[in-house]
Amino acid sequence: MSMMRNILLKSFILFCLAVSAIGCRQPEPLMPKSSAAAGIPAGFVAVFGKTGADPIVVCGNRTLAEHRFPPCSTFKIVSTLMGLDSGVLTGPESRLGYDGTRYEFAAWNGDLTLREAFRTSCVPYYKKLTGKLDRRTVQKTLDRLNYGNCDISVWNSNGHNVFWIESSLLISPLEQLGVLERIFSGRSGFAPGHVELLRECMRDGCAGDWTLYGKTGSGRNHNTNRLEGWFVGFAEPADGKPVFFAAHGAAPDRDVNGPEMRQWLREQFSRGFLPPVEPVR
Repeated sequence: MSMMRNILLKSFILFCLAVSAIGCRQPEPLMPKSSAAAGIPAGFVAVFGKTGADPIVVCGNRTLAEHRFPPCSTFKIVSTLMGLDSGVLTGPESRLGYDGTRYEFAAWNGDLTLREAFRTSCVPYYKKLTGKLDRRTVQKTLDRLNYGNCDISVWNSNGHNVFWIESSLLISPLEQLGVLERIFSGRSGFAPGHVELLRECMRDGCAGDWTLYGKTGSGRNHNTNRLEGWFVGFAEPADGKPVFFAAHGAAPDRDVNGPEMRQWLREQFSRGFLPPVEPVR
């Protein structure tokens, strides 16, 4: 049964990609009048794609797929690679020290390794890491990756940079997808060994017949005072090319966080189908 669900899911994605690639005519939207009717909350969006040459499909509101949000902890994907390429980090056991501060999340209280910091999404570790990076190198890297608006203007000199947390740096789900594809197809300029190390840090178990690799992110929208969530990464079938994804969610009357978005995406893959989608290209 799980094999049949996997076949159906892969066939559905391939069908949507093929539909969007036929001819030059704009495809007819496959979206229902209401995303909620398809099981997609109104403030949620997910984008999927394979390689730069393949079409991209959108589940949910196309406007949200193009809207830029703070990356929050999804930026740890790129900052991990910058830390490794710069030599600030030397491997999965790299530690940056601990000053004894007691944090809200007990898992952050200690001198964590890179692997531990990534998997617990330790903000203090990554604030310290970005504070050790060269500003010009960070700017060049984001420009090279086309990382959203590439705006790191909120750059602190106190060793704890937060431009990626509810601040100047913004990126859309579609742009997240492009960054992921460049990194994991070997076109990002990062050392292949460092990309492989990141990949292992991102491994997030299985959903149905898919192996997931991802990173959550959560941040507060200061206009609504509500938390909004990300889950970005890729899913690998037993055979064939990985499917990259980027999902963002928000709600007007409650908080939405990264773990919720992670669970939502896992459910789509576990059930063996995706909601109706709109081909983009």
